[in-house]
Amino acid sequence: MPNNRVFYASQGVSITPEGGSATTVQGAQSVGVTTSFNLEQAFQLGQLALYDNIVADPEVTVSISKALDGESLIWQLATGGGSLVANANDQADIIIAVGDDTAETLTNTVGVQCTGMYISSLTYTFPVDGPFTEEIDFVGNSKSLAGTVSAPATSGNIMLRRQHFLEGSSTLPAEVDGKNLSNVTISADLGRESMYKLGSFAPFHRFVNFPLEVTTTFEVIAQTIDGVSADAESVSCTGGSLPSEQPIVIALCDGGQTTASYTFDLGTKNVLQSVEYSGGDTSGGNVTITYTYSTYNELSITSP
Repeated sequence: MPNNRVFYASQGVSITPEGGSATTVQGAQSVGVTTSFNLEQAFQLGQLALYDNIVADPEVTVSISKALDGESLIWQLATGGGSLVANANDQADIIIAVGDDTAETLTNTVGVQCTGMYISSLTYTFPVDGPFTEEIDFVGNSKSLAGTVSAPATSGNIMLRRQHFLEGSSTLPAEVDGKNLSNVTISADLGRESMYKLGSFAPFHRFVNFPLEVTTTFEVIAQTIDGVSADAESVSCTGGSLPSEQPIVIALCDGGQTTASYTFDLGTKNVLQSVEYSGGDTSGGNVTITYTYSTYNELSITSP
């Protein structure tokens, strides 16, 4: 009997790294697929009508979000883990499958397989409300009706929340260290660009457009004004004072453990890019201060 709908219990997603085996993403919260046909139009003198429609190349994007739950990150499933630079050329196959809408677990799946997918962007969010999340976008050129996805494990994992942020094992910038953090976000857009060669329609590679900016944002509950000074000096032969470079390491524990399970190392050259003091209006909200730090090419991720 055909499905009447597709909902969270009847769909799943798996990732197969290059040369590896397929693994169903545990803790997956959402998945989306977009297929775009990049068209170019050709016209000719003496005729108003369209002369030809040219398909430059199809592009497939897949977006997957996951709650951090002590299991492997999407990043690790696709690349094996490690740094952005070391895994810049890694590819993975992704299968999104739909099963019976009356089954309690994913069964009898029919999948769409996206092959040769590169990671194009990633975001990690650690809020004070709700679970910690990972969101990764992939980009590629091939999609076909193929493959199945196994049901994820049903073990009682613990979704990581605010109490699993290991501040004592993390290395935080001086401006936010010891303050009341309400949200931390790490994000990077890899800016994938296609490379082509004569004799082949499909791109043979999608490279990361280095230098690659990695941004870390800390939101704190204000207890006073932000206290960050800025001065455009009216003096010859000076470029102004640059905020100092600082190390950032974010450590999270796994469930009830007290040791780091997930670690996000952003190196030692993080520089304060902006400070935003906002909120506290007459509706009764609290003032928050958002500190945004920027570095380049530095992000190494370890997970269980």
